[in-house]
Amino acid sequence: AADLALCRGFARGIYIAMPTQATSNAMFKRVQVDYLKNRRHKGKLNLQLVHGNALLAGMGEVREGEISDFKIADTDTGDTNTDMEAQSWFTAKKRPLLSPFGVGTIDQSLLSVLQTRHWFVRLFGLAGKVVIFDEIHAYDAYMVTILERLLQWLAEIDCTVILLSATLPEARRKALIYAYSGQNSSENKCYPRITLAQSRHYINQETNELIVCKEVSVEDSHCIYLNFSRNDLEILAGELTRKLEHGGCAAVICDTVDRSIEVFRYLQANMHETECLLFHARTLQVWRREREDEVLRKFGKGTKQHDGSYTNPDRPFRAVLVATQVIEQSLDLDFDLMFSEIAPVDLLLQRIGRLHRHSRTRPEGLEMPQFTILCDGNRGGAPPDTFGKNIEHIYDRYILLRTWLVVRGKAMIEVPAETEKLIEKVYGTDEEICGPDWIEALEKAKRNLVHEQGESQKAASRLLICPPCDSEDIVRQFNCELFDDDDPEVHTAIRAATREGDPSIMLVMVNAGTVLAAEPALDEVRDLLGHSTMLSYKGLYHELASNCEAPKGWEKNTHLNHARLMRLDENNRAKIGGYILTVNEKLGIVIEKESKDNG
Repeated sequence: AADLALCRGFARGIYIAMPTQATSNAMFKRVQVDYLKNRRHKGKLNLQLVHGNALLAGMGEVREGEISDFKIADTDTGDTNTDMEAQSWFTAKKRPLLSPFGVGTIDQSLLSVLQTRHWFVRLFGLAGKVVIFDEIHAYDAYMVTILERLLQWLAEIDCTVILLSATLPEARRKALIYAYSGQNSSENKCYPRITLAQSRHYINQETNELIVCKEVSVEDSHCIYLNFSRNDLEILAGELTRKLEHGGCAAVICDTVDRSIEVFRYLQANMHETECLLFHARTLQVWRREREDEVLRKFGKGTKQHDGSYTNPDRPFRAVLVATQVIEQSLDLDFDLMFSEIAPVDLLLQRIGRLHRHSRTRPEGLEMPQFTILCDGNRGGAPPDTFGKNIEHIYDRYILLRTWLVVRGKAMIEVPAETEKLIEKVYGTDEEICGPDWIEALEKAKRNLVHEQGESQKAASRLLICPPCDSEDIVRQFNCELFDDDDPEVHTAIRAATREGDPSIMLVMVNAGTVLAAEPALDEVRDLLGHSTMLSYKGLYHELASNCEAPKGWEKNTHLNHARLMRLDENNRAKIGGYILTVNEKLGIVIEKESKDNG
């Protein structure tokens, strides 16, 4: 659809907005190799990777305010005769969206409607393009408030917008359509479907075109067989050992990084004949890229055969990947068996999408897709007092309760036939019939959710530019000039934050004896970024911001000016604020409270 819009002259470029940096990196390669290099365009194509760590992809940069001498540099091979390049002027901060082709995080597009100093540059960069948002079910009330304002502006500046999701609740679908078109969508077809709405423009409050909704024919549904288990390490290891007796690749998806590290350590210590891997975001960037590539290589789809099946020569005989939510979105992975901690039903369905994803020969005993939900809740009794403090910090208790109420009695799920039904049972207005104890728990959790969502919407609304209106009104109402979200010295109330939650800080972690240049050159900056991580840990943030070194030579560098430096001892450890941080290539960054045992 995006390519058709380009060919017919309805758009001047494409921007693909992904939920995370990992999914952006994977999509960037697909756009570069599978799309742009195969469309036989005559001339040079300028493609940019647009997120905070794009420099690590090997593209050049220029300082803010400079226009460097233009030199062609292919993003892949360095061959000056190829048709793809990342032109250096466009790689400076705030400029990448001006490039005709871009792949990046949704955050970069959301900044277009936050009251930052150069918001209009980003918005101008999107004007007239096809803007594709993937996995839009993944965003909370805070981000959706910003997204709806962005859709209003994208309609105004003649963007063709494509919103993609396999698990989007009906109410959310209608709200996004209204933001773009000004019309309420009354027509509804069964999932999977395509909805087409025309853009509205100021002064008109809505488009004159009717909204069209069409069903999409798909292959027959297939059954996913559900199992349930306590969230216990010994039980988990036993089940994995038994089911992988004849080989196979399994995934264990945890809701928090700390839990994933704990699970990985236990499985590695107790499953000696199984290859165990760990994949999460709390690690140094250089290791994360290596692990991401390894995961895609070992658990990706491989090569298609004449009979339509796939083979992957790098696929392990017997392996377990312990991961967080990083694998549930946009990464083309395929597992024989899957275990997952309880999560909202739409995210469980996303995880299921990585189970038996492609046609291939499966090991004995794993011919049918088996998905085990790890939850200590009673399948037939009262609601659990808690799903776990850490889990309920990530996901709303009300949605978890409704999810558990819906799935706990099921033995199988038909996908995609039951997808919409399950999502609406959790997110829709019709409540499941249940006993007094469940009603009380749901009502209490719902009150908390409604309050929290209201506060989130208010917080996001305070940061937004006004909707499309008269140009004089825009100038008069604007501008608070919010500061960079990654500056730890700026109060949260005046940050241009595209995501809600605990603040994060960029931490560069090097050995104690490392000598740093006073003003690092580009290669040195890239190396420092490779040894960095964005750390979001409630008990540590203020300690890191206040007590970690901010080298003076980094102040004028757009990639490092808000970073903090942490020097590690000979054991790759550092102590700060009552915590010990240990950097380990396999585990990532392990955070533990200081005690007599580890101090």
